[in-house]
Formats: sequence, C-alpha cells, structure tokens
Amino acid sequence: MLIIVVIGLIIVALMVYTSTRIKRVSAAAYEPETIETDGFGIGKPAGFLSVVDPKPPYSFQAYSKDFGTDEAENIHLATANVMISDASLDETVSAFGASGSELREVIDNVHYRVLELKTEEKGIDFVELVKLAERDGKVYTFTIKAIAETTDEFRRDIESMLDSFELK
Repeated sequence: MLIIVVIGLIIVALMVYTSTRIKRVSAAAYEPETIETDGFGIGKPAGFLSVVDPKPPYSFQAYSKDFGTDEAENIHLATANVMISDASLDETVSAFGASGSELREVIDNVHYRVLELKTEEKGIDFVELVKLAERDGKVYTFTIKAIAETTDEFRRDIESMLDSFELK
C-alpha cells in the first residue's frame, strides 16, 4: 500500500512540475521579441504570438492574444503578416486602393511606403496599417489589421511593431 502512495505522490509531483513548465513556456511566447529572417526583422510586442510555420503566401504571421468585444468577440484584436511578391511597389500600393493616407521614406537605400486604411467586415470596423518595402525586385508587404476600437496603448504597440519592420 505504501508503494502505491509513494508512486502516486511521485506522479502528482511530476504532473505539477510539467504543468508549471508548460504555463511558463506558453506565457513566454507572448513576451516581446525580435523576429529575424533572411530578408527582414520585426519587433513583436508583448501580447502577440508569432506563428512558427506561417502558411503560404506569408513569410511571417502573428496574432494578438486578446480578442475583441461584443460582435467581435471571436476576432483577434490584431493580426500581422508579411508577404513577399515580385510586383512593383507602385503596383502593390495601387492594389490597396486610393483610400487611406500614405507616407514615403527611404532608409539605407530601401524605399518604404506606409499606408493607413479603414475597412469594414461583417459590421466591424478595422484599421489596416501597411508598410511596403522594395529591394532587389521584391516587394515586402507588412500588414497589421486591427479592430478599430482599441485602447491607445494597444494602438501604440501595433504602430511600434509597424515601425520596427525593416529589410536587412
């Protein structure tokens, strides 16, 4: 009988240890980090989880831990992705349409354009922040799509993430 109790205590101790490790590792996944690939880098803010193996056509995907409220309760507050294409920068900008503001800048011989677009899906308003960069005939499109009704702090986090996107 004593052996069964000892074995039971050992199993319980292992389960508690494993559970604690899993919680610690999963919490760390939502911590800020810098994502580096061969072509670009992104500073992921706290509260976002980056997808380990992004689905084509994306080279990077991430989503917020938190969801919207009311009608948007099943929608992440924000999603982010990077897509690389052979289209020109002007063609890519045109594909987003004329609505929205645009900022142009050149950093280290890389041409960047930043767009802010307002969209609506299923009665929910979204803001799309898009940063486009062109190098060596490739256009990198970094898009953050966020529910329009968010806190100022969350808005600063996604703008910081957008600003951190740079080609190598």
